[in-house]
Amino acid sequence: MKKLITIVLLSVLAVPVLAQDYDYEPEEKWTVKANAAYFPTVPTIVLPFIAIAMGLATANKDNNEKVEISLPPYASIEGLYSINADWSVGLSAGYFGSTYRIVDQDDKHEVSRSDLIFIPVALEGRLNYLNRPAVKLYGSLEAGVVLSPDSDQKLIPDVQLNPIGVEFGRRFFGMVELGIGMNYTGVRGGIGFRF
Repeated sequence: MKKLITIVLLSVLAVPVLAQDYDYEPEEKWTVKANAAYFPTVPTIVLPFIAIAMGLATANKDNNEKVEISLPPYASIEGLYSINADWSVGLSAGYFGSTYRIVDQDDKHEVSRSDLIFIPVALEGRLNYLNRPAVKLYGSLEAGVVLSPDSDQKLIPDVQLNPIGVEFGRRFFGMVELGIGMNYTGVRGGIGFRF
């Protein structure tokens, strides 16, 4: 993971060298992105549940049971409108969940199961540090709520800070972001389209 972060950061630092030096006003005003954050990137909101599951695993060793945790990747879709070459605003919606199963170690049957589903919906603001036709270096901030149909608390405040992001490509592009917040902490990647 350290090598991946080092490669991403060095790539981000090399972007200005490769970019042409002129002002660029985009003709495309809308951007749509689909992205995902994979393990070891963990949604921050599920960390307390993981701690509880680990506690149950320790407590249930005497009962010959173990806890199995499933964390699928955080996935989201974003729509952004470019106000000008530097600023964009939009909406972000995502999905992440987790499954915790207590399994008997002898006959492998499931003793109990808990499924948690979280759906973050947030307003997003983005600042382009570097805006070239084929490369964009940016930071973004998302704020909204996390909907949780399986939880007693249906609305949870949501904040996500992505200080470093890179988009490479023109109309159809790839992207990599480094972020910290309720939705994910770590690196996520994705694809997008401008129109």
